[in-house]
Amino acid sequence: MFLKPNRRPLILVLLFLLISLNDLAGQDSLYPDSLKGELKHAEGKHFIEISLDLCRYYMHSDPDLALSFAMIARNEACQNNLVNEQVLAYNLFGIIYNNKNQYDSAFVNFNRSINLAYRLRDTSHIASILNNIGFINYRLCNYSEALNNFHLSLDYYFQFGDSTSTGSAYNNMGLIYFELREYSKALAWYNKALEIGRKVGNSSLIGPTLLNIAFANTRMGETEKAMKYLDSAQVWIKKSNDQFNEAKIFKEKGIIFLFRKDYANAMKYLQVAETYNLKLKNPIELASVYERQSECYIATGDLNKALVLAEKGLQYAKIVMYKKYMVRACSNISDIYEKKGDYRKALSFYRQSIKINEEILDNQKISQIYNMQLQHETEQNAFRIAELNRQKQIQGIQIEKQKLIIGRKNLLISIVIIIAVFSVILAYILYKYHLNKQSLKLETEMHGIREQRAREVLEAENRERKRIGEDLHESLSQILLLAKLTVSSLKLKDPTLTSRQSEIVNNSIQLLNTAFDELRNISHNLTPFFLKERGLIAGVKEMLDKMANANHWVVHFEEIGFDSRLDHFMETTLYRVVQEIFSNIIRHAEATEINCQMIRTGKDITIMIEDNGKGFDVEVAKQSGGIGINNIYSRVENLGGQVLIDSVPGRGTIITILVVLPRKQENGQE
Repeated sequence: MFLKPNRRPLILVLLFLLISLNDLAGQDSLYPDSLKGELKHAEGKHFIEISLDLCRYYMHSDPDLALSFAMIARNEACQNNLVNEQVLAYNLFGIIYNNKNQYDSAFVNFNRSINLAYRLRDTSHIASILNNIGFINYRLCNYSEALNNFHLSLDYYFQFGDSTSTGSAYNNMGLIYFELREYSKALAWYNKALEIGRKVGNSSLIGPTLLNIAFANTRMGETEKAMKYLDSAQVWIKKSNDQFNEAKIFKEKGIIFLFRKDYANAMKYLQVAETYNLKLKNPIELASVYERQSECYIATGDLNKALVLAEKGLQYAKIVMYKKYMVRACSNISDIYEKKGDYRKALSFYRQSIKINEEILDNQKISQIYNMQLQHETEQNAFRIAELNRQKQIQGIQIEKQKLIIGRKNLLISIVIIIAVFSVILAYILYKYHLNKQSLKLETEMHGIREQRAREVLEAENRERKRIGEDLHESLSQILLLAKLTVSSLKLKDPTLTSRQSEIVNNSIQLLNTAFDELRNISHNLTPFFLKERGLIAGVKEMLDKMANANHWVVHFEEIGFDSRLDHFMETTLYRVVQEIFSNIIRHAEATEINCQMIRTGKDITIMIEDNGKGFDVEVAKQSGGIGINNIYSRVENLGGQVLIDSVPGRGTIITILVVLPRKQENGQE
């Protein structure tokens, strides 16, 4: 049930076991030969880079295998405190989960990646992750948010001249206008992306862009053009080993034949697409395929098969909450029931399709999107004008420099001016440095005061818990023991008790035994033995063991980097926080599965607890003044940490706790 810390020997064994198993399965070589040779002797950072390359290689063809390599790279990066490599690993996690349509997990990992990238001030990775987050918002039909993400990433790419990434952002901009049925605007963005892709010769950009152009031409009625673009796209997509997009090609050919009313060929290609996506476990594409198959059967009059497929499409669309396909499936089901004469059900599904469609886009959102596009174009034009003015200024400065060379006097004046300017700048820097130093000193003192106060409160709380536990054990346990002996003596002294009386005596003894057990549990929770003797990880494991033994929850636990003990104050505080979270899950969440992950790096501790329960509104919980959630926030704040709660009703809860370690504990020192 519990996962032990990852160690490098275990990683190497797992890695070569994966290679051996796939070779035995008769597949082609899983890794490029060059990487195979390097992997055997790779160390440290180079080992991580190869693992990430392998993750990218299998991202589309075998997502589960790609996740394994990403996890290996992430664990190695955490153990070696390589933040840049952690950024890359978490970003790949997000991309794979997005391809698997697990958007919550994708969001969590993208947020981890971008937070680390902000710490590094790595604008290249920030732009890439913003682009990825925008793509998830696009999938969830949050078009205005997606467009904002794409604009921000495009601004970064435009400034530091990343052509390939700029092309990817152009492609994504086209997707937004495709969903708005503005196909000519979508094509304009796609053509920009295609121009860049052909210029740099990037198959992973050219193939999907040609596919998107085919989609737009199909919807515009240009099916001949669309078919040619699909054939071209297939050549490039095969080079990238991109089975996800290859499945889309077969689906789109089926749609083209459907538009041409050639239903036999349409079903042939749609069934191939279905086989691909079942193998890839891609519910979002299965929803689309079943919807199109349903349309074929509606057109040919086989309403029963059409209804079965439309309902399957709706089921898959609901799994990934893809509202666009939910609308289409509900519309198809409504048409089928209308043709079958069941007008009540037809009206019900028609209303569902209208309601979901209104949630996706309304006139205000469309207006916001167009305004955002206009604003972005204006900002880009302003940036170009500013760049031209800057070039002119540079030319002017060069001319002035040439003039200054003529006279030594003017040169001397320039040097004096430059020295004066540098003196002012240096004085300003020293002044700011002094202010920052004083501010840091004040902040350190305030933090020390807060920590001391929190320690005193915690020590008082622990003393009180210990006193209560001892009082319960020493006084109440004696009372219960005397009560048990008294009841037992009734049975011994009076053997003539009736069966009913004897049953009452036995039940009383059983209840007293139960009270003893409950008293021991309460006393143990007030002063947990494992926390004092063996530390935080042992205490958390003990809590999870009890929950697992209850046979009501499936529990997963992973800890990384806890090779030494934390100080008593931090361990006790984190234990109480985790205890409070588990208590809330037990009492309120109605969950069946709990995942707990604890990671300690050289700088900080991250705790992530996830459940699949009913979720809750975080803002409402904060405003209601609940003791439990406020305890979590206040305890973590006493450590100078942060609490991030991601939850909405009906979707489960993810709680992430980030605590920066004091310097004396960064290297495992207590």
